[in-house]
Amino acid sequence: TRFAQYIKSDVEFRYGHIIDKYNTLVGRAFIGVGFPYGNFDVLPFEKKYFSGGANGIRAWQVRSLGPGTYRMPENAYPNQSSDIKIEANLEYRFKLVGFLEGALFADAGNIWAINEKDNRPGSQFRVNEFYKQLALGAGTGFRFDFTYFIFRLDVGMKLRDPSQYEFNGWIPGKRKITGDDFNFSFAIGYPF
Repeated sequence: TRFAQYIKSDVEFRYGHIIDKYNTLVGRAFIGVGFPYGNFDVLPFEKKYFSGGANGIRAWQVRSLGPGTYRMPENAYPNQSSDIKIEANLEYRFKLVGFLEGALFADAGNIWAINEKDNRPGSQFRVNEFYKQLALGAGTGFRFDFTYFIFRLDVGMKLRDPSQYEFNGWIPGKRKITGDDFNFSFAIGYPF
């Protein structure tokens, strides 16, 4: 039985700035790379990176973004994963009433393939192109702070979809906004 050989490293930076007792601004930046070698020429599935969902780029469903400019076939089960992940999040949190908090957020990032054997069109990481393939999303949400745990409900809207070739991927002001441009997430705890 062949065993997987790979090198993988993640770097994450988080920062929270308390404006006052009612307002907080928090940010996160993440870069991760996995490189397979030896026995396998791909990372094991459970070690690959994915994006989207309640703790990633919240305007996309989990595992439905990327890699790169790759577009999943219609009605395909979202299960996109790859070797490189770059992501940044910014969230403004504010108290509303009692245990209810609000949030405004912006997310950016994507995943890419490092291995040339990945045959998905547009999935390869290219130093001179990756920044043109970043997805952007923004949204709002509620946090229900019950002291020992927090329930979170977010709605994210796609601002720039790298898999959309028209208008360089931009959505608002360029084309009609549809229900597919929104994603609802329910989670426990803060996203970061």
